Amino acid sequence: MKYTAVKLLLKYLEQEEVKYIFGIPGKALMPFYDELYNMRTITPILTKRHEGAVFIADGYARVSKQIGVCCATAGAESTNLLAGIGTSYAGAVPLFILTASLNESTMKRGIFKEEFYDEINMMEMFKTVTKLSATVTDANSLSRTVRHCLRVALNGRKGPVHLNLPFASMKEEMEEEIIPPSSYRLMKRKFFDREEIKKASKYILQAQRPVILVGNGVNNAEANRIIRQFAERLVIPVVTTPKAKGAFPENHLLSLGVFGCAGTPIANKYLFSGEIDVLLAVGTNLSELANLNHNGKLNPTKALIQIDIEPYQIGKNCPITIGLCGDARTLLTEMMYQISRDTNWNEFKPKMSIDGIRTFKKENSMFVNEEMMYSDSSPIKPQRLMKDLRDSLPDDAIVFVSRGNGLFWALQYFPCYHPGAFLCNLGFSSMGYAIAAAIGGKIAAPEKTVISIVGDTSFAMNGMEISTAVNYNIPVIWLVLNNGRLGTVYTRQKLQYQGRFISSTFKKLDVVKIAEGLGAQTVQIEKPGELKKIMPQLIDSKKPTVINVIIDSEETPPVDLF
Repeated sequence: MKYTAVKLLLKYLEQEEVKYIFGIPGKALMPFYDELYNMRTITPILTKRHEGAVFIADGYARVSKQIGVCCATAGAESTNLLAGIGTSYAGAVPLFILTASLNESTMKRGIFKEEFYDEINMMEMFKTVTKLSATVTDANSLSRTVRHCLRVALNGRKGPVHLNLPFASMKEEMEEEIIPPSSYRLMKRKFFDREEIKKASKYILQAQRPVILVGNGVNNAEANRIIRQFAERLVIPVVTTPKAKGAFPENHLLSLGVFGCAGTPIANKYLFSGEIDVLLAVGTNLSELANLNHNGKLNPTKALIQIDIEPYQIGKNCPITIGLCGDARTLLTEMMYQISRDTNWNEFKPKMSIDGIRTFKKENSMFVNEEMMYSDSSPIKPQRLMKDLRDSLPDDAIVFVSRGNGLFWALQYFPCYHPGAFLCNLGFSSMGYAIAAAIGGKIAAPEKTVISIVGDTSFAMNGMEISTAVNYNIPVIWLVLNNGRLGTVYTRQKLQYQGRFISSTFKKLDVVKIAEGLGAQTVQIEKPGELKKIMPQLIDSKKPTVINVIIDSEETPPVDLF
């Protein structure tokens, strides 16, 4: 068939089950948006900022497990995407980013929105935060280039890719056959080293005091069910990295919660006991957030077995005994088969006992300063706020959390029971992520309650995206922790710089008035317990809602743990 370049591009995105494109139109993108108007099968969502468009696409991709798509026109609008793309790159989130450039014939002449003005090379910028950055100079190569972009984004360690399509090429016509995804990329990732699987299985069977450390790669591989079966069958305690919170249910007997940054006391005590003989790390590169700044204490006495989709992540931060490169779900499934070959399941007796784990959990707390979770004082203690929030939400509610002290409060005091129900942007850690990403999450899972936990600083940076949710009636609930502080900066100045506070405090924002101006439903919370009373009706209202909570500004999160 004969297609224009933009129609061909949209047909390929349509094949990948793309339903939404997030962004802001402009002159160089007009042919693309015009084709969206004609096709009507993919819905454009108009955002307020280009960074917000990436965050929304990221949130959509994380929840839907599909590729997220966003776009920007030429010039500064394109470079405004970079902070958002870096977040997706660090989180292994598959995105397709489309930018449009102006005609090559007018380049280097100082035209409006010229992306190479004074040698500013946009393509080189995108290469630093994507798996692939490509431009199409000949429309006849578009089909091949688009397939390559999708192949790169969705295979191996997933991530964002960037395609730049010049304005002059968008309406060019060509004869093309649309090739299905199964013909241009791997649809399943089933490869493994059988000999290394055998060695790893023997270490696990012989372990006296093993532990499984679950990273976000388990979520990306959708390996949550098999990791649970694995742990239950072998009776092995499980901890998660901060990014993987909830990948293993925290109300499960074998769960010791989060290890590392703002981790639970029980997880840190168990892993630093010096008695761990075999550590199985799945989908984590054991970075400083998951290894307490590489303090050297995370050394099992017999074996560290690391599973990761990327070979260069294996052994990067900790010396390994066995490295298994591949898809976590595939490798764990094969390891289960291997263990069943090596032993008779009917006669197998785990080295660790359920009663022993139950006793250990009774004797050790999951929380730092647990009593603060029950405090009735005002302003509200953040610990109590997290407990009230957990008590007021359905178990499967999806919670997005922006970086800052709010993240540390949530990691410590907000238990998570379902995979993919706790989403944060540790890694590149762009401020304000959760405000916009939650919108994408709600679009992907309209049947779920979606909450965004943000600080007042993040609200100031990306709060305008709330009007995007209002515009499309997307009922996200934002919980704004308002204390007039740059929380983590203030905390570090308090603890590490002897209270020499500078540029870390400001006059409290009138969050309610700002949110009302954006068209959102608003609520002010001032006392403990109020959130639990009002949350059910806020969920039932199905309206974009901003909850402003004045929290105790002097409370310090468990910073000794990160």
